[in-house]
Amino acid sequence: MPRAVDDVRNDRKNAVTKFCLAMEEHRRTEAGRVRTAREMVDYFFPRADGSANDRIFRHIPPEVRGPIISGWGVRGAKSAVRDNDEKVCQVVADALAAGDVDEAIFEEGVDARILVDWVPLGDWWTFWRTGKLTGVAIQKALAVGRELGLFDDRWFLLNLEGRGGKLKATDTLCDTLSKDQIIGWMRKVHESGDGSPAGLVAALGWETILSKTSQEALLFALDALARKVGFVSQHAAPTEMPGGPSEDIAVPDIPSLDAPRLDDASARAEKGADGGSIAEARAAMMSSLAEDTSGSASWPTAGTRAAPAQSGTMLSADEPPISFRDVEADTAQHDKPKAQPPPVPPSRTGAR
Repeated sequence: MPRAVDDVRNDRKNAVTKFCLAMEEHRRTEAGRVRTAREMVDYFFPRADGSANDRIFRHIPPEVRGPIISGWGVRGAKSAVRDNDEKVCQVVADALAAGDVDEAIFEEGVDARILVDWVPLGDWWTFWRTGKLTGVAIQKALAVGRELGLFDDRWFLLNLEGRGGKLKATDTLCDTLSKDQIIGWMRKVHESGDGSPAGLVAALGWETILSKTSQEALLFALDALARKVGFVSQHAAPTEMPGGPSEDIAVPDIPSLDAPRLDDASARAEKGADGGSIAEARAAMMSSLAEDTSGSASWPTAGTRAAPAQSGTMLSADEPPISFRDVEADTAQHDKPKAQPPPVPPSRTGAR
């Protein structure tokens, strides 16, 4: 009985399946080539010490894999369909060892649709994600995921971290924007009156976010998406950037965000008295302070400073030291109010 077109392992209508197919098709383009055809063969059909481990054909039914193998000319059409998993593994391994099938032919035979239809999607993700990813591939993955509804803007901002986790959410976005760009962004938020996550993203622009945010932060969000959709365990350790987080981030201008105009007062405030910038004046002042060591050189050291002279009468060696009780008693005596004379009675000049 022939198999229905949609009778595959992974539901083609599912958003996660659509995501994997889009990224696998992108991987086979020049711009999205993050894994080569040889890496595909080494991952899905690894060989070592004369043995092979089939991680792809055993998931594909005979009526689908048979025409692929027979199309390579290494097996007859009927035999390829009848072969069990062990025989298929042996035939493909022998063809690769003999050079009858190379990595380009292998990748072309197992096209993107067949690969995503049948292999476990978590296995495909491990293949695509392992190793270095380009910024184009990361941006493409997040754009496809957002378009397919795998996450919304609120989730994206909550799962955006930069500089090793020191920055989160909008702080991560501002980290790679110039002052003028941030001012323009806030102006658009004010004009729209929408400070929600969707409003913030709309004001800055999704394309701008993808192109200006650091690759480290976008990759953190992409790995969070993999845990969200079930590619990896929820408790899996976050993937580190190859070479560590980058501190050298280019920040080009955003054409859609106009720089604010400065009036004469603001322009004068940006300049020093001699025409130099405030930053230059501050740097010169700090440099002069750092170089001026004449004052500190004349200060006596702690061991050579003389004790300050004590005011008042010095105690002799025979006199006991004053205790706190004596001080308290003396203070209380001085603080006690003095007795006042009785009031003088008023004169009785009017009485006779």
